[in-house]
Amino acid sequence: NTWVPRERSPIMDAIYRRAADLQLVDEAVMRSRDADEQPDIPSKRSLTEQLQLVNYGVGQEYTAHHDFGFANIDKGSQPARFSTLLLYLNEDLVGGSTNFPRYVNAETFHKLQVKPEVGKAVLFYNQLPDGNMDDFSHHAAEPIREGEKWLINLWFWDPVY
Repeated sequence: NTWVPRERSPIMDAIYRRAADLQLVDEAVMRSRDADEQPDIPSKRSLTEQLQLVNYGVGQEYTAHHDFGFANIDKGSQPARFSTLLLYLNEDLVGGSTNFPRYVNAETFHKLQVKPEVGKAVLFYNQLPDGNMDDFSHHAAEPIREGEKWLINLWFWDPVY
């Protein structure tokens, strides 16, 4: 796994811009800003982490987890990952689905499974509109049985922090 900064190439910058479009936010919040740019947002740091390029080989998995954490209760602000964007880069594998074991809707209580396919993206929110963490964002990367899996993660932070 490796971290890829936005400034690395025009292609990386384009990925960030497309992600901003998907999130319906100004791309400026996804980079450091001057004091007069986006004055209504207190933080002048990027509200995204660097892209994380991830590779899973045969037998590798990521057990069920949340992408959010909890800041120290004594910390004045409570920064948190607001959403996660997964971008799948290949599909020549067996296994490796991303699943959401706590997925619930009006039709089923079965987990939601997302099969990796080139060009497919999954966007999910780690926070509810009221700022509480969303337990239904619990997700896992199932084991690779054949081939390998390549994907990119992009995490957005709550703009309040």
